[in-house]
Amino acid sequence: MNCRPSTFSGTEGAVGLLHWFEKLESVFEICECPEARRVKYATGTLEGIALTWWNAQVQILGLAAANATPWNDFKELIKREYCTRDDIHKLEVELYHLKMTGSEIEAYTKRSNELAILCPTMVDPPIKRIELYLKGLAPEIQSHVTSANLDNIQDIQRLAHHLTDQAVDQDKLPKRISATTATPSDNKRKWEGDSSKGSATVQSQAQQQKTDHYQSPSQQSSGSRGQRRYQGNRPKCHNCNRHHSGQCNKGRCQRCLKMSHEAKDCRSPRPANQNQQPQLPAPQNQQQQQQ
Repeated sequence: MNCRPSTFSGTEGAVGLLHWFEKLESVFEICECPEARRVKYATGTLEGIALTWWNAQVQILGLAAANATPWNDFKELIKREYCTRDDIHKLEVELYHLKMTGSEIEAYTKRSNELAILCPTMVDPPIKRIELYLKGLAPEIQSHVTSANLDNIQDIQRLAHHLTDQAVDQDKLPKRISATTATPSDNKRKWEGDSSKGSATVQSQAQQQKTDHYQSPSQQSSGSRGQRRYQGNRPKCHNCNRHHSGQCNKGRCQRCLKMSHEAKDCRSPRPANQNQQPQLPAPQNQQQQQQ
């Protein structure tokens, strides 16, 4: 089992610090890390300015004393450094005005729990935590949850989730965005839209490879259907669009080799041997060499 936690560099903000705490404590539980080793373990994952800050603490306290800091005291120490008073004030205002949107009870509960950890003075004693959570629930379920008179936040949250599901089934609340089932065509359109930038490049490359090896339909219909592109070294003739060396024979009479007419109109006598083909005149450069 992997017991390696994520790192913290000091630039992730208050919520990033909270998530770092949560992941560390999960690792502590899995690996059965004793209290005396938790700070030493946690500070081994610090990076950047957070590591520089901790090294300064070590210089002040000494390495042994710094590593012996109780885990909860260490959390408060690093929170004071990377959760400024202004940051905490903004989070407290957010917690006080936090409201459930539509039927998104999961998102509301998750954010409420995060803010409660980052703003402990706002939720102490526990009744204040309950009051803030009830205050932000959707009106369609708020009175039902409140009338249950529960005194445990976990029980209240479970009831709120259950009543939200009922309200959605009864069309009192809209369906959750995360739970909405899209049709196959919608999924296809979404995939095409989200991946258009990446897939366009892949499709373009595939099409280019295809055209590099094979002629297009228009090229095939012009006289070389189904054939591969020419791979030899003979030049392409602009007169007949074929690859050959020497003079082009397009339009030349195949009986007398003259250019003025076709073989069907030729008046020259046929050769004595029908299988004997007349010799084509040598290219001009070869004639010059012979001279």
